[in-house]
Amino acid sequence: MRITLLNPPLDKLALHRLGPVVKILFYNSPPLGLCYLAAVLKQKKYEVDIIDAAVEGLSLEKVIKRIANFSPHIVGIITFTTCKHSSYEAVREVKSRFPGIKVVIGGPHITSNPEDLLGCPEADMAVIGEGEITFKELVESIEKGEDVSNVKGLAYNLNGKVFFTPPREFISDLDSLPFPARELVPIKLYKPQPNDQKLLPKLSMISSRGCPYSCIFCDKNVFKNIYRSFSPKYIVNEMSHLVKDFKARDIAFLDSTFTPGKTRVYEIIKEIKKANLNVTWTCSVRADILDEQLLKEMKLAGCWRVRIGVESGNSEVLNFIKKGITTSHARQVAEWAYELDLEPKAFFMVGHLTDTKETLEDTINFACSLPLKDITVQMNTPLKNTPQYQLMEKYGKLATSNLSDYTFFEPVFLPGALTYEDLRYYYTKFYLKFYLRPEIWYRHFKKIRSFADVVKYLKGIKIIFFFLISWLKEKF
Repeated sequence: MRITLLNPPLDKLALHRLGPVVKILFYNSPPLGLCYLAAVLKQKKYEVDIIDAAVEGLSLEKVIKRIANFSPHIVGIITFTTCKHSSYEAVREVKSRFPGIKVVIGGPHITSNPEDLLGCPEADMAVIGEGEITFKELVESIEKGEDVSNVKGLAYNLNGKVFFTPPREFISDLDSLPFPARELVPIKLYKPQPNDQKLLPKLSMISSRGCPYSCIFCDKNVFKNIYRSFSPKYIVNEMSHLVKDFKARDIAFLDSTFTPGKTRVYEIIKEIKKANLNVTWTCSVRADILDEQLLKEMKLAGCWRVRIGVESGNSEVLNFIKKGITTSHARQVAEWAYELDLEPKAFFMVGHLTDTKETLEDTINFACSLPLKDITVQMNTPLKNTPQYQLMEKYGKLATSNLSDYTFFEPVFLPGALTYEDLRYYYTKFYLKFYLRPEIWYRHFKKIRSFADVVKYLKGIKIIFFFLISWLKEKF
């Protein structure tokens, strides 16, 4: 059996609107979900090919040629809400060109929207939820010519209705999974965004699944609120694997949160020291969990940046979105991290359900008052099956139902009296006010050590100018 796994080409509209921001969004990390699937299939001695059309810049026609050359029996296509149309276009084209191939879709979007199978009848079936065991059993069932309805965790279109097999249980022992098959993707094409770059090569890892917290904007339909972690020993073994086999010098942990509690982090630090790893790393943290001593230990173990989920600088908004932290938590952790030279970065959102012009000004001013080195700002985007999706009609209205706009960088929901233009204005103002300050330039320029650093900052300046020009066009 031969299986092709496809991350489809990028949506053309998103490419046009986002400009250089596209590289930040889609080119900085391999599709680890597909790499996990491939690793599990390779254990069963199946032949697997991964096509990451996004990072390779492949057109759909070039994807079809790759599939024709590999001649797979099954094509698996991942779906994200942002690129839904591109995924389904790929499904239709593959099935049209190769009617004998089984086309299977999976990923966050179809898990949250299985009814989409009715609008994409060319897909033979969908994997719902955590995919490794389900997809492996599906391939085995197809290989043997057995009835796939006996495989848990599937959905398929049956006479105009979506039929579900029994749900798949979560993998109880994540350590039973092999390391992702990164050797199947063009690893050198993935580049960190300029302000997240320290040493190259920089690779990514996931050390846990699920999130135990209750933020109303978060889509948890795949892994739910159930938090599961790989063991500290497994995590550090994978770090060693990246250093040894891929020459990684820096690692980004992409977990929803690396710090659900202190004990787990201390145990990982202990294993890193035991392995004597010479690699730096970054992670996302909870501001209400950390203390100064833990941050010191993380720094000693190679951590050079902590990413803090703040989301809003207004206390009432923080309470409404059930973030579970206070502005005092965020300020204290940012100050500790800055003093320890952990180059703190924070995440914020524009357009929460209860946002107003005043709360957005609060958030921008709060961000500028923190000793941060960098920020990431996203547009609040109510996805189906998030708690806020059920509340949004009470607080505002959707600006668009076109899923091509769901990039997290375009206004989708308009809270209260705010307009599309208001959100665009505050989104751009956020970046410009934060980065066009002497203290921010100083924090960055004092880190320049080489010509490579100069190059990465020139790339960063290009993105800032993109925002500035976009803002001037909208204003005038």
